[in-house]
Amino acid sequence: MTDETEVPHWDADFAKTLLGKTLLTNLTFLDDDGEVSERQQFFGVVIDATEDEGIVLDLLGEHDGDTYTLPPQTSAIKAAEPGVTTLSGETPDFVVSWIIHGDPDTPEAANDDEA
Repeated sequence: MTDETEVPHWDADFAKTLLGKTLLTNLTFLDDDGEVSERQQFFGVVIDATEDEGIVLDLLGEHDGDTYTLPPQTSAIKAAEPGVTTLSGETPDFVVSWIIHGDPDTPEAANDDEA
């Protein structure tokens, strides 16, 4: 028996609407004991969103010029409530929050090929 109210994790039509929109991302990392080891908040413009590759952000603010790829899970993304802002005062279009068990990733520099 399946739960008909189950929300699919990927909505291709919704993913298309994310392109060019700003997304505020809140990540909470838990250690092996379930204790908070780190919290990260960053935001950027969605430059790609595919079920195979995930949701790619061109980061703004203190991480300007870096990219970050989020999992392909549109069901976690919600419209930003009125009054929600980033740490630098920007007003995002959407917000996503995740709790992650494990070590944090860091945004990747867009120009890693520099020698």
